[in-house]
Formats: sequence, structure tokens, C-alpha cells
Amino acid sequence: MEIEIGGRIFKADIRWAYDLKPVLAYPEDLKENFPAYYMFRDVYYSKKDHETIKEHGLRFDITVIPPKKIGKEFIKTFGHYHPPAEDNLSYTEIYEVLKGEAIYLLQKVEGDKVVDVVAVEAGEGDKVIIPPNYGHVTINPSNKELKMANWVYRHFKSNYEPYERLKGACYYYTEDGWIKNPNYGEVPDLRFVKPKIPKELGLRKSEEMYKLVRDLSKLEFLYRPSKYLSMFEEILKG
Repeated sequence: MEIEIGGRIFKADIRWAYDLKPVLAYPEDLKENFPAYYMFRDVYYSKKDHETIKEHGLRFDITVIPPKKIGKEFIKTFGHYHPPAEDNLSYTEIYEVLKGEAIYLLQKVEGDKVVDVVAVEAGEGDKVIIPPNYGHVTINPSNKELKMANWVYRHFKSNYEPYERLKGACYYYTEDGWIKNPNYGEVPDLRFVKPKIPKELGLRKSEEMYKLVRDLSKLEFLYRPSKYLSMFEEILKG
């Protein structure tokens, strides 16, 4: 798959269905390989924008998740955690739904125990921040293509191992609704939180967040999370 942005063609990295086998609710129902989702990393509208983005240590990506189910489970991303940025807080991330519907499933672990699980149901124009120390999975719960964008700090590597070891997140989203992943043992009840656009971003729902390339200081929370704890607390409220 290719996309055109600003007159440039960007090619996707593909996450294949077989790559997801370690994290599926019903791996035995995966009978054939297919592109599960497409990742367009480090995209931009102009060379000037790209230089500015790199100077700030950031990256802008687009991901496309076609509608699909594996067994009864709706298609999803693999899931990962971010490494520490400062003061025992991990790097954060912000997503925007460009088309379709998404569920962002967030989970926070302390030691070997999950202490919080949050589902954020988002539609076109919604922005969703992944707070520090939360792992996350994105689910396409519809029969339509999901297209989303994200801003993230470019100089770290995500940690996929905990999701692989425990066979996914602590909940799966299926035709029958939410079911617990038995590999986690006891987990908290799932909390549902509406997407919120923090006032610090100065964005409306109708505005695409790529425009923040004009003032990337507003994305400082991606790599200096300790300065924005009150913002993270607010977005996690039910």
C-alpha cells in the first residue's frame, strides 16, 4: 500500500496477520496470512516540515487498519509499552482518528499487576493521548477501514515483549463483547473514558493535529511528561 502526502509517495511497512499470532484471543482460527495493518512512518507534507520535525526529535506517522476479525476477535495492533523518558515516567504518544472508528485500550502495570485498564472509543477527529506508563493496543471495531495519525518521540524503541509473553492485552474485544485474557490472572474492571483534547494543544476536533508542526512546543509532553501530570490526570477521568 502507498499513500500520497504533499505530492510525495510513502510506502507502508506491513504487519501481517501471522505476526499477530502471539497476541490473539483465537490464534487457532488464523488460517491464512494477510496484511493486518499498514504503517507509514515518518511522513510529512514538505521538506521544511520534515526538518523541523526531526530537529524536535519527533515523528509523524499514519496507520491504516482494514476491517477484519480473527475468529471472533476484532483486528488490532500488536500492543506495546514505551521506555522511560524521565522521573520513572515513560514517553507518551498522541493519536488522531482520520477515518473510521477506533478503540484505544490502555493498561498500566505496577510490578506484575495490572492496576488500571481504560478503553477510549474514538471517531473521526478525536484525539487520544497515551499517558505515561500505559501500554496500548488499537482496535478497529467496525466494518470500515480505520485510518489514524500519531505524533511520537522518534528516538526510542517500543517494548512488545510483555504483550507477547501474556498473549495480548488483559482484555480482548470480540463479537461477544469484552472478555478477559486469562493469562493475566486478576485484573481491574475495564473503565471507559471519552476522548478529550487538552486545552494545551489549542486544537478543535475539526482540525487535524498535523498543524502542530507550526508549533511543536505544544508536543513537549511527548518527551517531558513530568511537566504535564495534571493534563494526563484529566484525560484519564471517566
